Amino acid sequence: MRDMFRVLALLAVLVLAGLSVVSVYASDEPLSWVPWFEGTDEEYVQLKIEVVPNGAGIIYPVPGVYRIKRGETVVLQVAGVASGYEFSHWEVNFVDYGSAPFKTLTLEGDAEVKAVFTRAASGEEVGYLMVDIVFYDKPSEPPEGSVTLWELGVSMPLTPVQVTPNQWHGQAVFKGVRIGKTYTVVVNLENGVGGVYVNFWTVYNRASYMHWGFISCRRKLPEAPRSTFKPFEWPS
Repeated sequence: MRDMFRVLALLAVLVLAGLSVVSVYASDEPLSWVPWFEGTDEEYVQLKIEVVPNGAGIIYPVPGVYRIKRGETVVLQVAGVASGYEFSHWEVNFVDYGSAPFKTLTLEGDAEVKAVFTRAASGEEVGYLMVDIVFYDKPSEPPEGSVTLWELGVSMPLTPVQVTPNQWHGQAVFKGVRIGKTYTVVVNLENGVGGVYVNFWTVYNRASYMHWGFISCRRKLPEAPRSTFKPFEWPS
């Protein structure tokens, strides 16, 4: 009888371990490693990159096959999204490599990279996002420039809005954003603390409001990374 209890206990442990393994592989989180393809050249590797489906978006490097020195790092960049689509994720050697529109990839072997786009779901609940920019130290000076929602490939100019008699904001409104989705917000300021700034915002309801304040002569608030990419002119 004692041996039977030991066997049952061992089986229970194995079942729990199996469930743990299944839960790990069923996770939606992208894997942090890349299963590299091994080529015949020890010094150079082959990088094949494509858009799926074809024509759904614009990416850099542009689709094609490249011969790159082993160990070099390439920047994967989504530069535009075709109408009716949205960017989903990167795929490297059939492994989910994340959904950020900017990614770096250090090539340790041959790689097939896919920028995967999906049809924008018309049946999901949508709303609008207002991006509101202000200079805290110069409230009477309206911020000038543009705002881009990178995943949608949509860019809007900042419109000056007088909030109070002595305070001006720059605002851009985006319609048709999906509730619950996080977007990459790229602000290109042409005055004040001029430059390109990147932040992230999750649309939390049908009328979502993102306020972003800057100190025009010093650093920006809240802190956000300055982009090293030049502003991209969207194709007409």
